[in-house]
Amino acid sequence: MSDLIVRWGGLRAVAALTVKTLLIVVLAVFVPLYALDPFGATHTPAVQIHDEADVLDDDALQTALEDIGFRHDIRLAILTTDDVDPYASSDTVFNDAVLDYALEHEPSWISTADPDVWADGLVILAVSPHGRWVGCYFGEDVKVDLRTQQQIQDAAKGSFRLARWDVGLETMAQRTADSLGRPIASTEVALLVAFASLAAAIALLSWMFRSRRVARDAFRQARRHFGQITTDYDATQIRAGTIPADDAHGAQVLARFAWFEERYAGLVRLFSDFGSPRGAQWFVGSRRRRAQKLETSAAELDRVDDVIAAASTFLTLGPGWEKVWENEQGPVHEDLASYSALCASVAAITQRRRVSFDVEPDRAWIRSRSDRLAAMTVELALRTLTPAAALDELDTIAADVRHRCDALARRALAADTSRLGRDRLARYEYDRRSSAYRGGGLDYQGWWKSRSGRVHYNPATTIRINSQSPGLRAPGLRPAGAHATGAGAVPQFSRPVSGLVTGYSKAATYTPSSSGGGGFSGSGSSSHFSGGHSGGGGSFHGSGSSSRF
Repeated sequence: MSDLIVRWGGLRAVAALTVKTLLIVVLAVFVPLYALDPFGATHTPAVQIHDEADVLDDDALQTALEDIGFRHDIRLAILTTDDVDPYASSDTVFNDAVLDYALEHEPSWISTADPDVWADGLVILAVSPHGRWVGCYFGEDVKVDLRTQQQIQDAAKGSFRLARWDVGLETMAQRTADSLGRPIASTEVALLVAFASLAAAIALLSWMFRSRRVARDAFRQARRHFGQITTDYDATQIRAGTIPADDAHGAQVLARFAWFEERYAGLVRLFSDFGSPRGAQWFVGSRRRRAQKLETSAAELDRVDDVIAAASTFLTLGPGWEKVWENEQGPVHEDLASYSALCASVAAITQRRRVSFDVEPDRAWIRSRSDRLAAMTVELALRTLTPAAALDELDTIAADVRHRCDALARRALAADTSRLGRDRLARYEYDRRSSAYRGGGLDYQGWWKSRSGRVHYNPATTIRINSQSPGLRAPGLRPAGAHATGAGAVPQFSRPVSGLVTGYSKAATYTPSSSGGGGFSGSGSSSHFSGGHSGGGGSFHGSGSSSRF
């Protein structure tokens, strides 16, 4: 194996990158070229001009038509004729005239193998100046669909209306040459395929470089987290030793620490297996997924490290416990803010509907709990409240907020005794039973509004566990259930009550859809394409069509 391949990440990675590069080249170059086929029009047509209406410059038109390149050897027959009844009601009158002309004057235009179709390799472009008809007809081996036939005819109509017959027929011939022999006859479809293929190539190229960037960024972040964990590892073990194991909160933090130590050894192995990628290895899709998994694992362990430090600081009231306690109150403050928002929503909706309801007792309770949180901070500073008791009280407040929010929503909906009000209460209760508003799929936002503005906190580093807490897979933790006490018991799992606020608003604004007596009505449409062949006893069915201009 050459040194260059080794420097680029090895044979397998280089081969995978080469395959992707070739695919991009195929999509960006070869597929558009195949769809549009711009280089295949090299065949000069055998031109026959039959100017029965005497409106053409035969020599000039023949020279112009022979300069048009086709993708196949074809006979290009030009016919002008006014042997058409301009007052005929049939939409196939011009097709009949062209067929009659062929049968009488040019029998070679008819296939000898099947006299009901045009001869192979033949293209007829015809116009009736006085009858205002234009048509195009094709042998079976070069025929195109009706839509393309219409486009060929439409290309000349502007010139024909100005009596520029030579220009119109030349335009028809050029449009015919563009369509015949191409893998995709329709120019619009061919362009669509070409652009879609080019877009796919750009998307694949973008995905490759984005995947490379994401993988490298994830690996860089994983190394940063791992370095922080390794640097603090000894200090983390010491801090864990200071956490009391005789209360529920300390026990669950120590359970997560045990999980942390087990995962730390696994993380070391993951880094060893990941190695030091280079060159083409960064473009491998599995490398990105492995780097992201590595980052996720390292980030979670780094957060567990932070939780252990916070628990050690707060449960022992060590230096800096005030900041830990401020962060710890964050989820409760956010829930109280949601409760306050629910009070405002209930007051507004019940007042608008002229339903008698008083939310002041709920607001007074919110203020009392906010005051209690401030008093707990003072009591902790005075050592009259233990950290474990403070965390237990946060659990109690959180449980009370959830219960009171649910009760307020139910009471407010029940206060509307109308039939619609009962329907709204039933809808709320149904969704409540089906877990729609229990917060199972919600996370804490990490901020709450105070009188001075937003106050931010980090829900991933609180001692009390919630959906964003790291190490929830530690054995012995159960993120649900009622509050438990005693050594080794697991505290309740905090969930935001914002779902209850949304649930009330959704139920309170619910209006049953009215059902009308009318059924679905629609109208079909049919398209009529004039110019199907008839003639020769009605059996001729060669490819072609005509239209007026």
